[in-house]
Amino acid sequence: MTDDSIYRLKAGRCDLVVDAAHGASLTSFRWRKADGDWFEILHPCPPAQVALTGGSFVMVPFANRLDAGRFPSPDGPVEVPVNRPEQNMALHGFSRDRAWQVVAAAENALTLVDEFVHETIPFAYRLVQHVSVRPDAAELSLTLTNTADRTLPYGMGFHPWFRKDEDTWLSFAAATAFVRDERGLPTRPVPADGGPAFAEGLDTSKMPWFDGHFAGWVSRNAVVEWRRAGVSMRLSATGALTNLHVYVPDDRPILCVEPVSHVPDVHNRRDLADYGDLAWLAAGETIEGSMVMQLA
Repeated sequence: MTDDSIYRLKAGRCDLVVDAAHGASLTSFRWRKADGDWFEILHPCPPAQVALTGGSFVMVPFANRLDAGRFPSPDGPVEVPVNRPEQNMALHGFSRDRAWQVVAAAENALTLVDEFVHETIPFAYRLVQHVSVRPDAAELSLTLTNTADRTLPYGMGFHPWFRKDEDTWLSFAAATAFVRDERGLPTRPVPADGGPAFAEGLDTSKMPWFDGHFAGWVSRNAVVEWRRAGVSMRLSATGALTNLHVYVPDDRPILCVEPVSHVPDVHNRRDLADYGDLAWLAAGETIEGSMVMQLA
């Protein structure tokens, strides 16, 4: 630990840093290659900042976009702050912007808690994140409990910003992709094999800009290969994290491969609920999910 909020976890060839004060963000995840050199798995995260352009952050109580920051519910409309006003969107939930409490710390593991409550936001929840490393992998797990006095729809996800060098390949299999409108919101499902051929593997360093959501991610696995460096990572998900979101900008050396629990804005797009829905949790009910990054 280098200060009151920065924690470094080590095991074998893995080295990971968590900033508890800034969204419990991962600010670094490194892997020591067989030749002894360290390889940064994540794009760098600026010091003492939430991981909005590098590192990795948590998305709760919803992942990705929520149109106009509002949605209907049986108890009446629910509204949350719009944090991307230029698009009239609420984006990625609340926990990424908060300081978390560390409740347990060891050389290779860390447990953090976010007790969210706000006088103007109906959501209230307890979110526990356990981060651990072993000699060849890192695991991040979330346990989300509704602490509000009403039933509300909850979702979750992880938003890692992986490095993207020349010859950075991504492969995964999914059944369904989605047509998007001009603001990036899904409008209808389409077969995933009609788009980029991720099932066969693609060199993301040569792709044009891409931002897409996938359902029917049955294997819950995706593989990223940094072929020039001789490093491979298998990303896997469990629990509520049934879907995958992929973002490949063409102006930055990053690649986002995000395990999430629901379709973007499914709060307002109930016709897409069968492809990845929210969990309507009564007071005290819980959902869980985890992401593992296995290296070789």
